[in-house]
Formats: sequence, structure tokens, C-alpha cells
Amino acid sequence: MHQVRTENHISASPEQVWKILCDFDAYGEWNPLVPRMRGTAVVGSRLTLPTAMWPGGRVFMPMRAIVEEATAPRRLAWRTTLLARGVGSSVHDFVLSPDAERGGTHLLHRETVTGAIAPMMWSMLRRFEPVFEQLNQALKRRAEGSA
Repeated sequence: MHQVRTENHISASPEQVWKILCDFDAYGEWNPLVPRMRGTAVVGSRLTLPTAMWPGGRVFMPMRAIVEEATAPRRLAWRTTLLARGVGSSVHDFVLSPDAERGGTHLLHRETVTGAIAPMMWSMLRRFEPVFEQLNQALKRRAEGSA
């Protein structure tokens, strides 16, 4: 297992952040990692999302995923499988927690890759950490602007 893990504080409630994360139609307005997403934030739903071939790249590969968890307003997760689950898959998730010290929301944003080809996937995925940070900042701006 390999994981890209980023965190951020957002001065908006978990409910406000959740609403933004689940509004897939609006991703193009703010999301630098996934400029389009089709589907719904419901467990078992199929998602279609373009994925950049490299950080900041303009060449996108269409990816398909399945929503694994959509527990409002706490965790949104989807799984992308390459070939078969044991061969290679990744789970992209957002975990929202109330921030007792500062108010607002603590955001945990990560991608976890597993399977036989995880080491090969990891060499590409770890380069995306700066883009995850950009997404976190964009989510923060959008949520705080709507708070």
C-alpha cells in the first residue's frame, strides 16, 4: 500500500465543505485536479472523471470509479480499479472532521494505491501531491467564500 496524504484547515462547517465536494457538476469552477465529474455521491454509483496524465498536464485520460462511501458530512470515497482489484486499485477520499480547537473543518485528503502494480502506480501518483495541495486550497477558498 502507498498513500498520498494531505491535510488542511477550512474555516467553514463540515456540512458546507461536504456540499461543495458532492456538487460534481460544479467541479470545473474550482477543482484543479478533476475539472469534470459525472455521477452522484451515492454508494455504488459509477463516476466518470478525466484524470491528468501528469501534474498540471493538459492531457487527460478518462477514468471510471465507483463510490465506496458517502457518509455526510464525514467521508466521500471512490475506487478506481485497473484490470482487477488485486492487480491494482486506488481509493481517493476526503475525510471531514469538526476542528474543535479552531472551529471549522479539518480536511484529510488522500489517495491510497494497492495491488500488485501499486509500486508502478505509486511512482506516478506521488508526483500529484502538489496538485492535491492545490485542490485543498481551492476547496478552502470556495468553502470560506460561501460561509
